[in-house]
Amino acid sequence: MNKYKKVVKELIDKSFPRLKKRFVFVVSFPYQINWANAMVVYFGFMVWIVVFPVTKKYSSGEIKALLAHELSHYEIVVNMKFFELFKFGFKWVFTKKWKVWFETAADKYAIEKGYARGLFSRVVKIEKEKTKEYLKLRQGRGYLSSKQIKTYAKKIGKWQ
Repeated sequence: MNKYKKVVKELIDKSFPRLKKRFVFVVSFPYQINWANAMVVYFGFMVWIVVFPVTKKYSSGEIKALLAHELSHYEIVVNMKFFELFKFGFKWVFTKKWKVWFETAADKYAIEKGYARGLFSRVVKIEKEKTKEYLKLRQGRGYLSSKQIKTYAKKIGKWQ
């Protein structure tokens, strides 16, 4: 079992109980794709989480938060009723607005599950390493900034 599979199993057991009887496959992809840390690929009743090489330099808290973000995507989808899911899928495919909403929702969901510190740590590093143009693009995709993560976590009592 690779380290990412182990972390995903621990996250599901601790924080994502609705996913316990679902199929979640985790694979380390050997090649880096642009800015990607990880991604979720949906196959109906199961998902495949792909983790990219850049994550090898992340702390354990950052890896947990990253994988919690990816599992959040899946649990958000699992929590939808059939018609909601159909409507969401259609809007996600055809509009940028819903892709942005989905990334923001996954960040907030992971924060609500208790992974704010890991997300915050990773995003602070991203904000130090990347250009202003990249950060603008990142925020335009719906990912929260470090300030937004901390503010939201404090607001809901998850900044311990």
